Amino acid sequence: MLATLVLSFPDPQQFRKQRIYQVLTDRFAGGNDCKDKSSYCLGNLKSLTGKLDYIKNLGYTTIWISPTVQQAEGPKVQYKGYWPSDFYKTNPNQGSDQDLKDLVAEAHKLNLFVISDVNYNNVGQCKDSKVSCITTFPLDEYYHSNCIVTRFSNITQLEQCRVDGSPDLDQDHPYVLQELLDWTAWYQNEFNFDGFRIGFAKNVGHKFWKAFRQVSPWFTIGSAQNATYDELKNYTDQELYTTFNEPLFQAINNVFGYKNQSMHLLSEAFEQAALTFGDNVKDLGIYLDNHDTDRFLITIDMDDMKFQNGIVLLHTWIGIPVLYYGTEQEIFGSNQSNQNNEAMWTLMYDYDDTSRFYELIKKLNDMRDKIKIDKIDQKELMVAQNFYAYVRGNQMLVVLTQQGYDYTEKQIYHRVHNSPFESNSRICDILSNECINVNDDQSVDIYLIDGQARVYVRESLM
Repeated sequence: MLATLVLSFPDPQQFRKQRIYQVLTDRFAGGNDCKDKSSYCLGNLKSLTGKLDYIKNLGYTTIWISPTVQQAEGPKVQYKGYWPSDFYKTNPNQGSDQDLKDLVAEAHKLNLFVISDVNYNNVGQCKDSKVSCITTFPLDEYYHSNCIVTRFSNITQLEQCRVDGSPDLDQDHPYVLQELLDWTAWYQNEFNFDGFRIGFAKNVGHKFWKAFRQVSPWFTIGSAQNATYDELKNYTDQELYTTFNEPLFQAINNVFGYKNQSMHLLSEAFEQAALTFGDNVKDLGIYLDNHDTDRFLITIDMDDMKFQNGIVLLHTWIGIPVLYYGTEQEIFGSNQSNQNNEAMWTLMYDYDDTSRFYELIKKLNDMRDKIKIDKIDQKELMVAQNFYAYVRGNQMLVVLTQQGYDYTEKQIYHRVHNSPFESNSRICDILSNECINVNDDQSVDIYLIDGQARVYVRESLM
């Protein structure tokens, strides 16, 4: 087994202090006019390498890149990278093996980690509707029978039927199991990645993930859409290192999205995650959107203040923030029309490091470093229908609202008790630079105007 060839990788717990910037390689840098968003726009690894400073200056420390392996070019194109054909070759639409090695090497010179997206569930569709173009797994016996998932609550269907019609690998087949494990070790060693992001976690059985963990002791973060906290916990018990905080993602959408539900949903997600994961809640990935969802800006109907609140939550909530490329440039669009995957090089977005949300995110990331946020816990102080206050240790007080800019209540006031700050000390909101005094009893009088968020720290940190 090639697993013994693994040489070095960061301690997975180091990722608690990381911030992950998700790049859809085909759409981030160096491509064409990108008029056909359902096909390749030819963003590439070499051009991405030239934009590493843009990501680093934003305050992000880890880059999550799209799957890099060669793709099957069947009846339609899978530019996101989830239709592998030859696991041991780099997708030429992204560049060469050397381009990928150069990207990782240059990132490491800048003290940036690189994690690659990997898919163990399925391969791509060939033009003849068979598996003739799949070099790594060329035989029919390597796949589950041709069935379609009709009930997403049915575990058997999820694990043995097809996603988007793509041939579903049978990980119980001895050859498939061993080849996937051997490739895992080869891939890590060949390109010197710092970890993996893993899609389709719920579509692959727990037996495989247990075997996978034996050959992948590095950082792995899995996506298990719509999973409960108990289900996520099952994937992190001797399987994946961690997962994305899916229930929190759902709560964020329901609170800030068109449903405009109570902030109590955030409180419930926080409490349940803490009870389920304990200290390991610090490992969960926090996100507002990604390549398979609507952009957060569309979800909140382009409301600037809800957008501000979401970005603040992402960068102050306990866990690892994961930012989808272009959020800092206010890219918006729906998943169904591929508008969520706009090209960054278009004139409308470009790489503006002076844009208002680029500067906001940079400021939040700088403060995360100052207070060493990865080492401190989160505690809820107050929750109401349209108001939520929590602290990170004794360093930061965060106040959020989902009311948005156009809400009828232009000002919200609450006195928040038990703040972490000393009586009669002075604290400042890093978003507005406004400073206030803490009361004698350590309470703080909070005013939110036009749906704004607040992030208070001691004046000495400003």
